[in-house]
Amino acid sequence: MLLVVVVLGVQALALVGAAVSFLIAAFGAGQLATSLIGLAVMFLIFAAGIAAAARGAWRLHRWARPASIAFELLVIVFGFSVIGGTLWLGLVCLVSAIAVILGFFLPATVDAYNRALAE
Repeated sequence: MLLVVVVLGVQALALVGAAVSFLIAAFGAGQLATSLIGLAVMFLIFAAGIAAAARGAWRLHRWARPASIAFELLVIVFGFSVIGGTLWLGLVCLVSAIAVILGFFLPATVDAYNRALAE
């Protein structure tokens, strides 16, 4: 479970970092400033959701697993879409998403969720 929570936390921080970079770029972007601010807000919303999912996964809440896996499927699609232009970014996205998905299905994680559900 630690792997899942750490990777989700890093992804949330990466989204916050991207949002900050969009806000910084918006200051000198002229007509594109509104779009960049909108992207920053969207990334901050995603970051909040992923941070909540990481916290929920740590506390073994049932909703955290499907929410995280759904987000990771979007990350996989994004990874494949950018891999042709920026190989390292695409690979990081793919590896981190696969790590989270596999982490949720490790026997120890499944057992922990089953014990939490039984309580």
